[in-house]
Amino acid sequence: MPRGDRLEIEHRIAGSTVTYLHHGVDIGDGTVVHARPHDFRNPLGGGHVVRTSRAEFAAGRPVRVVTEPPAAYSPDEIATRALAHVGRDGYHLVVDNCEHFATWCATGRRASRQVEIVIGRVAAGLSRAAAVMSARMAAGAAERIAVRTAIGTTVRLGLKTLVPAAIVGEAAALAAEWTAHQRGAAVEESRQAGEGAGLAASSLACAVAGTAAGPAGVLTGALAGAALWLAGSVTVATATKTVVLARRRTH
Repeated sequence: MPRGDRLEIEHRIAGSTVTYLHHGVDIGDGTVVHARPHDFRNPLGGGHVVRTSRAEFAAGRPVRVVTEPPAAYSPDEIATRALAHVGRDGYHLVVDNCEHFATWCATGRRASRQVEIVIGRVAAGLSRAAAVMSARMAAGAAERIAVRTAIGTTVRLGLKTLVPAAIVGEAAALAAEWTAHQRGAAVEESRQAGEGAGLAASSLACAVAGTAAGPAGVLTGALAGAALWLAGSVTVATATKTVVLARRRTH
C-alpha cells in the first residue's frame, strides 16, 4: 500500500463479539506507525506510538485504506508527521486513540469517528429522554403526553412508554451505526443506518405498549413511536447545527 495511506483493521473487544477499528499510517516500506495501548486487553491502561511491520499491525486480518476525512497533507508529509511521534506516550481510548492519531497525521485535526458515534448517540438518547420529561412537566397535572402521528391521529402515551422507547431506539441506532461504520460505510450512510434502526425500534416499543388496546392500539402506538423518534431527530439535528455554527464563530 502507498506511503502515507491511513490503514484500519478490525479488532475484537476482549470477551465479546463487538469489534472496533484499529488505525495506523503506512510508511511505504513495509512498516506502519500507529498509536496503541500497551495491552489491547486493557485499553484504558495507557499506550504509546509504535512502528511495526505491516504484518504485525494486521495480525492476519484484512487491511482497509481509510479515506475519510480527506487528507490535507501530501503522502510524504503524512508519513513524516507519523514518524516524528514514534515513541510518544499519552494514548487515551477516548481523547487520544489510534484513530485520533492517524487522522491528525493526515488532516491536522484530532478526530475519531468511533468515539463520535458513541458520544453522539449517548448524548442524543439523553436529549430525547430529557425532551420527554420536559413535555411531561409542561403538561402539569396531565398523566400522559399527546403525540400527534403522521396521519393526523393523536395518541396519549405515558412516561413509562416514552422514556424506554427513546432509550431503546437510541440503543438500536448506536448498534446499527457502529456496525455500518465497522463494515466500511461512509459517514452519512452509517448515520442513516442508525436513524433507520432507531425509528424501527422506537415504533416497535410503542406498538408493544399499545397491544392492550388491540390492533388499533398497536398501529397507533407504532405511529406515535415513529413520530416521537422523528421529532427527536429534528431536535437533535438542530442542536448539533447550533453547536457547530457556534464553534465556527469562535475560531
